[in-house]
Amino acid sequence: MEQALKLVSQLVRDFQEQERAYLSSTYQESQVRQDFIDKFFIALGWDVTHEKQKNPYEQEVKIENRVRTESSQRYADYAFFIAPNYRDVKYFVEAKKPAKDLSNPDYYHQIIRYGWNKSTPIAVLTDFEEFHIIDCRYKPNIKTALEHKIESFHYAQYGEEEVFKKIFYLFGREAVANGSIEKYADTLARPKGKKAEKGVLKSRYQQVDQAFLELLDGYRDQLAHAFKNKNRHLTGEELTEAVQRTIDRLVFIRFLEDKGIEENTIIGFKSKPFSWDSFLGLCKSLEPKYNGLVFKEHPIIDNSAFNAPDEKVFSEICSELADPSSPYDFNFIPISILGNIYERFLGKVVTTTDKRAKITEKPEVRKAGGVYYTPEYIVRYIVDETVGMLIEGKKPEEIRKMAFADIACGSGSFLIEVYDRLLKYHLMYYTEHPEKAKKGDIEKRAGAIALSHKKRQEILVNNIYGVDIDFQATEVTQLSLYLKLMEDVTMNDAYQFSLLKERMLPDLRHNIVCGNSLIGRDILDGTLFNYETEHTLKPMNFEDVFPEIMKRDGFDVVVGNPPWGATLTDTENSYLTNRYINKRGESESHLFFIEKAVTLLKRFGLLGYVTPNTWLSVLNSSEIRKYILDKTRIIEIVELSKYIFEEAPDIVPLIIIVSHSKENNTNCRVKRTTLIRVTSTNFDEAFKIFEVPQSLWETNIGSTINLRLSKNVVSIVDKCNCKAKPLLEICDVLYGIKTGDNTKFISNTPTKEHKYKALKTGELVRYCIEWKGFYLWWTPMLAGYRGTSLEVEKIIVQYIRKISMPRRIIAAMDSEGLYYPLNNYSYIILKNRSYSLKYVLGILNSSLINFYFANTYIDYNIKPTYLQQLPISMINFEHSAEKAHHDNVVTLVEQMLAVKSRQVKANTEAEKNRLEIQIEALDRQIDAAVYELYGLTEEEIKIVEGKNEKI
Repeated sequence: MEQALKLVSQLVRDFQEQERAYLSSTYQESQVRQDFIDKFFIALGWDVTHEKQKNPYEQEVKIENRVRTESSQRYADYAFFIAPNYRDVKYFVEAKKPAKDLSNPDYYHQIIRYGWNKSTPIAVLTDFEEFHIIDCRYKPNIKTALEHKIESFHYAQYGEEEVFKKIFYLFGREAVANGSIEKYADTLARPKGKKAEKGVLKSRYQQVDQAFLELLDGYRDQLAHAFKNKNRHLTGEELTEAVQRTIDRLVFIRFLEDKGIEENTIIGFKSKPFSWDSFLGLCKSLEPKYNGLVFKEHPIIDNSAFNAPDEKVFSEICSELADPSSPYDFNFIPISILGNIYERFLGKVVTTTDKRAKITEKPEVRKAGGVYYTPEYIVRYIVDETVGMLIEGKKPEEIRKMAFADIACGSGSFLIEVYDRLLKYHLMYYTEHPEKAKKGDIEKRAGAIALSHKKRQEILVNNIYGVDIDFQATEVTQLSLYLKLMEDVTMNDAYQFSLLKERMLPDLRHNIVCGNSLIGRDILDGTLFNYETEHTLKPMNFEDVFPEIMKRDGFDVVVGNPPWGATLTDTENSYLTNRYINKRGESESHLFFIEKAVTLLKRFGLLGYVTPNTWLSVLNSSEIRKYILDKTRIIEIVELSKYIFEEAPDIVPLIIIVSHSKENNTNCRVKRTTLIRVTSTNFDEAFKIFEVPQSLWETNIGSTINLRLSKNVVSIVDKCNCKAKPLLEICDVLYGIKTGDNTKFISNTPTKEHKYKALKTGELVRYCIEWKGFYLWWTPMLAGYRGTSLEVEKIIVQYIRKISMPRRIIAAMDSEGLYYPLNNYSYIILKNRSYSLKYVLGILNSSLINFYFANTYIDYNIKPTYLQQLPISMINFEHSAEKAHHDNVVTLVEQMLAVKSRQVKANTEAEKNRLEIQIEALDRQIDAAVYELYGLTEEEIKIVEGKNEKI
């Protein structure tokens, strides 16, 4: 920092000495950049002039040097990245010449657009004379742009240590690498109080994906009504497709405009008397040039019988979308963000009555509670660990013969990432080996090697494949891939292709297919399905749609996020359960996709999926686990955390990567999360990494894939199993009661209607119950429980683990005959009266059994099916030493119950502390007694208690 301050102080002196010259109108922006701004950021530690980072594709500072006018500027002057991620901009800097006033709404709006569209929270506007830090989190609006200045400095302040520290520790290279931008953004205020309530700022505080999704949703609604009003005969499916194609064309044309490939297109529609006809005319003129699905003649909207929508509606949509002051800049919105938008957009369809159209969520989306879009950093990780690993070290001619697929592709987010990975790999290869390129593969741009558009087309057609049952999804996937293909196209490229009468977009209908990945056409054998049923099922054979791929024994890689909990008909369920290892049916649709994906892989091919974590341990998924363990080599499992999918915070997802071969069966790499929230910024540091031999899981009961196993842990788990039998041998383990939707709780004195003592969430602690005096409202559903096991002595176990003790069983004795709801608690009653229930209670609360549970089951819920399998040391009551062990545990538990009872009634802090010490002592004694029951050694006890670093 001191060295940087010294360098910048010299710049300040240089500027002061010739200030009048530098502030004159003749001193240009290019000069101030070279004389001062470049040197300023060099002082902050950035390799602005690329003295060290020579490779044009691996430079942390990207500088825009192309000549342009202010009105046509399409790029920020500086974009700063941190290696090795050259995709996500950390911050932008926009430069102006010193003669101009920086507090200009146009300048602010310009830089906010860059940052907001790229999801970069802050940016810098500078002419060296001034340095403005600007908040880019708000939706760009030229009328309010100046409100988003966070702080500004005059150049005379740069030499002041306290001021310079602010700049250095926010924008310096080392600070940015350590997350300074993200940390600073977290400190920025969000709308609060009256302003937020009135929506003054709240409406503007939106990320680009959410704002653009709302825009597209609005357009869909307007177009659906406008189309239906003039074309009453259109069905919901026809309207959905017509509206989708119209929006796709508008988005693609706007993309071409912002890239500078096409000019003055949509914006001109408003001035013409018939905007719809102008739109169709433009699309027709673009079709020969671009081809592809987007501009291909559509049987509805391009049909002469289709009546144009209301002129006002369509022209206003065009005017808003193409307005130069629009907040959306397609030159900066990442294609992956568009995929995110479209993934959620696809969750709705147009439905109709005879006269009206409305937008509704698809049934499966309503059931799932929303669309779960896979975060980009998860997509990127899976693609890097599959496609990236497989192509490493290969030559382009080898990669040309490879096929990469997503068989439930949705909006195409995984395929976009695969395509991007392939483009980057080819570019790096040819940069290092330009002599290996064939004629027309590469070209020079701004002194650097670039892939030709023809080569980008070739890679797309040769390598990328996708399937989805939703036709709209396949259309969006093709659109997304086209946008990615066109990402680096220039106006000159388009002109050259036009001269040669070649198409800019390839036909992807044989690459991206609409069909049912799980159901083959054999479902039609011997069955008379009507057209409508077959149209809904969309059965498909991979051998028919991808014959060349299947002749080569399948795909090299399958990646994706397969549907979770898809709604299946009885016909589909019957077909799937008869042909797949998985027998669970509709609630576990992702398991069918796992199995199908493996069958589609060639030998040594890789599968990379993100799925819920439940199938690793639940009893009903044992067959699919056995299949995976028998047929594949598990390369890696990454245990993620909750909240990866914000729409489904209770789902704990994981990443699994497997190879379709058991050869070279090395250890599986397990990454266990150490954080409650895993995000893009902490992903690299979020895991504890270790290796597990796959053979450890293969020998587990039910082939459980336990991410917490190691050889030492397995040894202890095996010892517990050998020394004991499942709890169900001596006890029944049951769910809590089903009380119905009209269950009510009431405190105070019980009445005739409210006479059942009820346990609410949070009233259970280890060993005892802190009943708060609630009574259960009588319902007929409780009739079957009167006089049953609920009213006898029992152990109650908390069903959902506490966040504060996520690996701990919470079990207590109930002698009050309490009732409790199904999803809160389970209960245990004795079958074998030779045992004391207190013996079982002591074992359940012991450190050993909690260690066993934590290392056997990964579910966050403590289900009766798991409790039934817990190993309980059996006692031969004819054997005096064994009976003495049993009675010792019972005595210790009785003492614990007595102390816990006194602790609940304790009135003073001193008494509570004294009793807490007794409880801790009894816990250690019970643990010691249980260790002795199961025959653990001192080393094993250290492992159980976490005191052995070699676990």
